[in-house]
Amino acid sequence: MARIIEHRSHDADDQSQALDGWRQRYEQLSAGRFEGHAWQLLLEGGMLLREQTNRHLREQITPPPGHLVLAVPLAVEPGSSFGGRALERESLLVFGADEEHDLVSAGALDLIGLAVHRDVLAGLAPRKVEWLAQAQRKRNLGLSPDAASAIRHLLLAVNAQTQDEDALARLDRREQAAELLSATLTQTVVLAMHSQGSQPAQAIPRRADTRLKVVKRAVDFMRSHLQDDIAVPDICAAAYASRRSLQYCFEEFMQTTPQAYLRALRLNEARRALKRQGDRAITDIANELGFSSASHFTRHYKRMFEELPSQTHKLRTHSPL
Repeated sequence: MARIIEHRSHDADDQSQALDGWRQRYEQLSAGRFEGHAWQLLLEGGMLLREQTNRHLREQITPPPGHLVLAVPLAVEPGSSFGGRALERESLLVFGADEEHDLVSAGALDLIGLAVHRDVLAGLAPRKVEWLAQAQRKRNLGLSPDAASAIRHLLLAVNAQTQDEDALARLDRREQAAELLSATLTQTVVLAMHSQGSQPAQAIPRRADTRLKVVKRAVDFMRSHLQDDIAVPDICAAAYASRRSLQYCFEEFMQTTPQAYLRALRLNEARRALKRQGDRAITDIANELGFSSASHFTRHYKRMFEELPSQTHKLRTHSPL
């Protein structure tokens, strides 16, 4: 049955659960009140979707099982990245089925896209299937401005045409839903294939790939030691990088410093604990996550989320890890 789901959120963790069937983890990295919006048209065989967020985030994204996703930005801030490459207005994002993808938004981000099950892909011409396989390996492709604009207008038009009840009623028929998904996918692929700048981007340069691995090792170490007293030298050792290299890598890929990223991880984890563990004292949570005092924790928490820990604590809602 075709249906539309809309979701608005003031919390990055809540937003990460907005897309049906997706597995996602969001970390808010910039100070300010979070605002998110997700729109989905769910169909048999896939979905159309649009998601808007307003803060500097790191997103770890896995599409629904067996689905391939194509998406383009409607709005994106400089410094954003997807798959280790710059994310720009002319980027085509290709989310491979059953893979985790890394997206860093430097600020407000508005994405529109199409997710289709592999069964829908089987109906494409072999040349298009081959092109999609190559694009899936590259993940982040550069389009010409005209092609990117045409894909944006195509997806926005489909979005607009499916808003009324009559359209949804027609899409309840399997053949109508399949036709919409197949036609939208085909047009998107044709536009991308014929774009002057749409040849699959070269793989991440070897040196850049090495720097990205430094960041991933550092983040994995931070996450596994949120409750420990760790400092930059410890992170450097875990990432196999000098202090200067570590700083450079984080500024390049995360648009922040290692110290600020560690503090943001701890604040995000504290927020989850405050919502999940309503019977625990705020001071205990702050101490467990390495903050020197309750006042120190409260100051940083309020700056990041624009609310006091006690306000979050009262929600006592369940949030994902």
